[in-house]
Amino acid sequence: MTLFYLLPLLVPMPFLFHYFETTQFLDDYSHLTVVTLLFVVVAGLFSIKIEFRYIILANIFSVILSIILGEMFITPPNASWFKPFGMGAAITFTGILIFLGMLIVRYIITVIMFRK
Repeated sequence: MTLFYLLPLLVPMPFLFHYFETTQFLDDYSHLTVVTLLFVVVAGLFSIKIEFRYIILANIFSVILSIILGEMFITPPNASWFKPFGMGAAITFTGILIFLGMLIVRYIITVIMFRK
């Protein structure tokens, strides 16, 4: 059953965010933001049942997979899209932000559930 709760954390969301950002939603980012925030909330809810070390390992796996997929499938619309740091750094930074969002949701839900 723990694997069921771990699966949302293994989704390469940083890759998906940047892939859709560069290819699909060049004019309108509102749908992309809503879907990303919804993912953060759902993954944060699922992470309550998982030990913290597995959450960190799953996030590291997700970021590494996202970087690999990004190198394979993302073609920036122009040369300055990921400047000054590059696509790998942008994907890593997005992964860290998603991870921090999941931890915040996890903390809030844990406090609400286990409040005395």
